[in-house]
Amino acid sequence: MDDQKKYVDKLITPNNFDTFDIKVIEDLALNYVNEVDYIVFTSDVNIDRFPSAKIIGNTKNSHIINKWDMYKKLHKNFLMPLTFKINSIEESKEIIKNYDDKKFILKPIIGSGGIGINYFDENVTLDKDFLLQEYIEGNSVSSSFLSYKTHEIDMVTTSDQIIGSKMLGGKDFIYCGNITPLVNSNPKLVNISTKISKMFKLIGSNGVDFILKNNNVYVLEVNPRIQGTFECVENSFNMNLAKAHMDSSNNIPVDIPKLQNFTVKLIPYSMGNNCYDLNGIPNLKDISPINTLFKKGYPISTIIVTDRILENAMGKAEIIRKKVYNSVI
Repeated sequence: MDDQKKYVDKLITPNNFDTFDIKVIEDLALNYVNEVDYIVFTSDVNIDRFPSAKIIGNTKNSHIINKWDMYKKLHKNFLMPLTFKINSIEESKEIIKNYDDKKFILKPIIGSGGIGINYFDENVTLDKDFLLQEYIEGNSVSSSFLSYKTHEIDMVTTSDQIIGSKMLGGKDFIYCGNITPLVNSNPKLVNISTKISKMFKLIGSNGVDFILKNNNVYVLEVNPRIQGTFECVENSFNMNLAKAHMDSSNNIPVDIPKLQNFTVKLIPYSMGNNCYDLNGIPNLKDISPINTLFKKGYPISTIIVTDRILENAMGKAEIIRKKVYNSVI
């Protein structure tokens, strides 16, 4: 990410990252853990591997990022998709026979960004435990809030999630971006987020993923960390979310600014094995060197567009999306 070098003293990236594996990132970070004063997590790594004294935010997360443990903790208190832990396709088929009116997906017990989630396929071979989960067709949304040691929260905003967009090269359930804030947000999102934050004793910046179907609110996942809406929140509210995360983690009250803009975040994925010349294209982040080969399905960059009018922001983002795909060399 060449454009990130000006913001950091040292930018560290894996030499070989042919397939996404969060443990590769963990191992790399642990090599430098003694060189830093503090640690802030922005993905679902195994926090238990890092020194808790250096962590700003939640110091335990295994019971949350493990989606089966999270489900067992929450499903009696909230509406959630029906979920089973399975270790074979045969077991899945037996379960599905009892629910003719439902569709199902297969989901890794630990994972993020929609990676590894697929519609149920009886021809798939499983080599480890998986989740068989009811597929709820609805709107994917998320909450972003600040949690304090008093177990109270300040809701920052709610956002639309862009999932599996074919126009962005996304497959099935892959995370492709956000639109912040969510228009006509459901008040239940605040109430549920508050209760979940208290149940897990969260601190700092956190979020919850939901599915909205009619007037029903389904809890999907809990994100005990800074979320993918980070840039959207900062641009829409003109606030320093990193500082807000640190302050709320230390129980310092944060003044949430008034909403100023709509922000659209798009993540275009490569439609083929291509190189892209992104030089001169505005509103792009996470830009790699021009000779970088992006395999089909790999993220190319991040588009961030802000405007006081939602339609304007979406229109500008669409223009940039086309420019990205037209920049193949």
